[in-house]
Amino acid sequence: MGWPKAGGFPNPPLPPPLTYGRPRRKSYSYSLCYCLSFFFSFLVILLVLAGLTVFIIYVVFQPELPKATIQNVAITKFNLTNRSGGPLKTLADLKNPVLNANVAFTIQVENPNEKLGIHFRDVSVIVAYNGTEFAHSFEAPFFQGKKTTSEVVVNLKASSAPLSESQGKELQIAINNHDIPLSARINVGAALQIGSWVIPPGHIHVACNLRASPATAPRGAKLLSKSCKWLR
Repeated sequence: MGWPKAGGFPNPPLPPPLTYGRPRRKSYSYSLCYCLSFFFSFLVILLVLAGLTVFIIYVVFQPELPKATIQNVAITKFNLTNRSGGPLKTLADLKNPVLNANVAFTIQVENPNEKLGIHFRDVSVIVAYNGTEFAHSFEAPFFQGKKTTSEVVVNLKASSAPLSESQGKELQIAINNHDIPLSARINVGAALQIGSWVIPPGHIHVACNLRASPATAPRGAKLLSKSCKWLR
C-alpha cells in the first residue's frame, strides 16, 4: 500500500487571530460621550432652574437695593500740629504736619422693600482730605426690617495722621475759614432675607463730597453741603 498522494487530505482550518487583550475603543468612546452628554444636560437643567428661581423671586418680591447716605457730619476736633510737636503760630511754622480729628457721621440707611428684610454686614466708612485717607471705621452688623429707615452714627478718629506740607497749609486755611472739605466713602454688604432663607450678600458703595464746619466755628459743628453718588 502506497502513501496517499499530496493533496489527498483537506487543509485544516486556520485558528482565529489572537487579540492579546486589545481595548474595545469603540465601546470606551461611546461611554465617554454618554457621560459628557449627561453632565452637560444636567448642567443646563441646573442653570435653567436657577434662572427660573431668580425670575420668580423677582416677580413675586420685586427686590430693590438698599439706600445709604450721609445725613449729618459733626466735627468735634480737627487740628494740625507738627510731627515733632513744635509750636504752630503761623503757616510758615507748619512742617511735616499731622492731623488729629474726631468726626461723627450720621448715616441714613433705608430698606425700600415691602416684602423683604435686609441684613447689613461689613459696614465701613472711610474719610479723606484731598485724596488722603486719615480715618476709617467698621460697624457691627444689623438687621433692617421691611420698609423701614434707620440712622447709624459712625465715629471716626485720627491721631497724628500724616499729610504733605502743601495739604497741611491748605487744610489750615480751611480750618481758619470754618469750611473744611472732606470726602467719605460708605461700603455696605447687604443680604436679602426671604422668610428663613438669606440670599448671599452683595455690596453697595456710596461716595460723598462734603463741606463741614468744626466745633470752633461761630455756629458750631455742622454740615454745610454734601453731594453723594452710587458707585458700581
